[in-house]
Amino acid sequence: MRVACEITLTDAELQTLTRWSRGRSTPARMVLRAKIVLLSAAGRLNKDIAVELATARKTVAHWRNRFVQKQRSAECRQIAPSNAISNADFIVFKFN
Repeated sequence: MRVACEITLTDAELQTLTRWSRGRSTPARMVLRAKIVLLSAAGRLNKDIAVELATARKTVAHWRNRFVQKQRSAECRQIAPSNAISNADFIVFKFN
């Protein structure tokens, strides 16, 4: 059995994702992705998130994994002084 990646959000990430998930002018695909990450961080299962958001489990798993990968790569860059990124770069996480 495969286990979904656990997501832990910083305050800045939580604030940004919450704003995106509620934004009326935010593109629908970004709203969906933000909601997926927020529900994942709350400990919900992929299948439950998919049902609640009326999307495929594959979509939920994809964006959950994508967020974790971006988060980990940002942490690695922050450790290396020559490749450090600012918090502003990380807050503006793009779901591409």
